[in-house]
Amino acid sequence: MKHKVLFAAALAALGTTAAHAQNSVTLYGLLDAGISYSNNTGGHSNVALSSGIMQSNRWGLKGAEDLGDGLKAVFVLENGFTLGNGKLGQGGREFGRNAYVGLSSNTLGTLTVGRQNEFMYDYVSHMSFENFNGAGGNIFAHAMDNDNMIGTFRVNNAVKYQSPNYYGLTFGGLYGFSNQAGGFANNRAYSFGAMYNNGPITAALGYTQINNNLAGAGSVTNGSVTNTGGAVDSSAASSSADAALTAGRQRTFGGGLNYSFGPANVGFVVTDTRLNNATGFTTGATPLSLANSANVHFTNYELNAHYSLTPALTLGAAYTYTNGKFSNAQNSASPKWNQVSLLSDYNLSKRTDVYAVANWSHLSGGLTPAQGGAGLAAFEGASSFIGGIASTKNQVVVGAGIRTRF
Repeated sequence: MKHKVLFAAALAALGTTAAHAQNSVTLYGLLDAGISYSNNTGGHSNVALSSGIMQSNRWGLKGAEDLGDGLKAVFVLENGFTLGNGKLGQGGREFGRNAYVGLSSNTLGTLTVGRQNEFMYDYVSHMSFENFNGAGGNIFAHAMDNDNMIGTFRVNNAVKYQSPNYYGLTFGGLYGFSNQAGGFANNRAYSFGAMYNNGPITAALGYTQINNNLAGAGSVTNGSVTNTGGAVDSSAASSSADAALTAGRQRTFGGGLNYSFGPANVGFVVTDTRLNNATGFTTGATPLSLANSANVHFTNYELNAHYSLTPALTLGAAYTYTNGKFSNAQNSASPKWNQVSLLSDYNLSKRTDVYAVANWSHLSGGLTPAQGGAGLAAFEGASSFIGGIASTKNQVVVGAGIRTRF
């Protein structure tokens, strides 16, 4: 349940006389934590209190001012944090999940500026088992969240347009500025997407591209992004970095289709991520070397299903196959990830639910550490969002927790 605080009440408390019932600010949030077990995290089993097993923790403020004739001024300030220790998320940002302001029209759509989500996350992720409009979970992320289905990064300095709903169809575009004098294309991003939702069918398409100039070989920050104030903060040289991948150019596109019948829903998602001049991953794998001009390619195929056994109890399952291709002048590899995910979610109320989840991942075709020394990441072990990097080809992660919204 979201609690609305009318501007009129706030102004009255300040001793003013102005009051506009159409204007409001909403305080909202989500808290999610539980106990997880991994059979192999860096070579050891681990039992831990984990935050954000299903959804990342957040609180925020959003507001709207009625300007008349169907036009509103809107804003969102959304903070991300770790529930277990209270630390800020998204590289320590105060409002790292979203921070934007703009105008919204009933007939023309919405135009906003600030730090915002790109359209792979906005549209395609809602088809995937990782998100699924809140009925999925972070624990099920594709390898290293290479397609941003759990929203690992946002776009800074972004101008974003989203259309009104045209008989179930919505679409939009985003451009993230580099903000660098003399370097208009150095760390810029752009994204497009469309979603159709009508009756039992929901479909979505998305595309996102990020362009970066990288520090040359031999420099202190070899392989790092030279403009950390641009659209996406992914540089190892920046303490505020929140993106999972670093490359000269990153292109991600994909689509999904869901079909509902009675209490059941089945879906299929395909995403593709290509990195040119890749330099690193923030998941603990050995960094790629800029000098070796590595190219990385991930293709993810996901089949998922949900079934409402009762109005309160939902069961879900998914299978994901990720095909990877890594190459440079010295070496190449074709790592492949197989992932099986299970979900049980029980609603105690409209705001609060408890859940149990399990995720098994298997890696084949990865490089050993010795081979990885040639400049390609040494994917010798399986990995997951909660369990991290394993020392073997297989990893099992299970968890149970509670989630509440306000």
